[in-house]
Amino acid sequence: MLYRLLIHPLSLLPMGFLYGLSCLAYALLRYVLGYRKAIIQENIERVFPSWSKEQKRKLLIDSYWHLGQLIAEGIKNLSISERALLKRVSIDKPELFQTLYDEGKHVIILSSHLENWEFFITAQNALLPHRAFGIGKKIKKGQLDQQINARRERFGMRVINAKNYREILNEEIKGEALAILTLGDQSPAPDNSFWTPFFGPETAFAFGAEFMAHAYDMAVVYMVLKKDKRGHYRAETELLCSDPSSMNYGEITRAYVDRLERDILAEPQAWLWSHNRWKHPFPKQMDVFKKEHRIKFEKRFKSKR
Repeated sequence: MLYRLLIHPLSLLPMGFLYGLSCLAYALLRYVLGYRKAIIQENIERVFPSWSKEQKRKLLIDSYWHLGQLIAEGIKNLSISERALLKRVSIDKPELFQTLYDEGKHVIILSSHLENWEFFITAQNALLPHRAFGIGKKIKKGQLDQQINARRERFGMRVINAKNYREILNEEIKGEALAILTLGDQSPAPDNSFWTPFFGPETAFAFGAEFMAHAYDMAVVYMVLKKDKRGHYRAETELLCSDPSSMNYGEITRAYVDRLERDILAEPQAWLWSHNRWKHPFPKQMDVFKKEHRIKFEKRFKSKR
């Protein structure tokens, strides 16, 4: 009912009108709900401890404005036409993906919650020659999750739940080359995570993308979305490796983290600061955990030490 009576009708409104509503969303999130204010402040303090109080306050305000615009664009994304969408999102190196596709290489795209990832998710199948897949977590409201994913998939993208992606990929990998989008800056389950410094402290990162790259011999591409102007985005891409077997344990994930830090520092207002990114406690014996995780990986893939 929420989707049918509110979200979908709103998505049919002009983008300019929705941007007007984003101001209302900003006020609601910041002043009425105080949406995750403590988490946003804690994350800003963790990443920019040397900033002045005024700088931190400005980023807090900017993060709420950004959330308001994400809501507006996310709603519009549910009904925007493919033609209109492709005027709003582009990719800088289509030839990179065409070359990998011609070589029959499956691709893992490592991206993040910088700028508007929803536009790219919906447009991915139209932007790339590969069959488009995305791996993500379920929205807590089950039927709403189905409705939103159905709209994300309407131009050919297929959304896979992170909990059962292996079962699906084991079949899909046998067909035409595919490209799998992952947003790796969310907080993963800590029991099988890759722990590495992220803006200082050791932080858990999902290891699934690196695992998939080795398990299915997939090329790995880093992608960051840059805003050309309001509502218009360009995907900047970089090939991290075409042969994952040449990469040692953790190299792919560490390369992703290095670039993510760089891009957050370059455009801090564009990141989703409301994620509870550092919520998981350290393993009790971090060195032992890391060693066992590495041994398990190398036993499976026989990586070089």
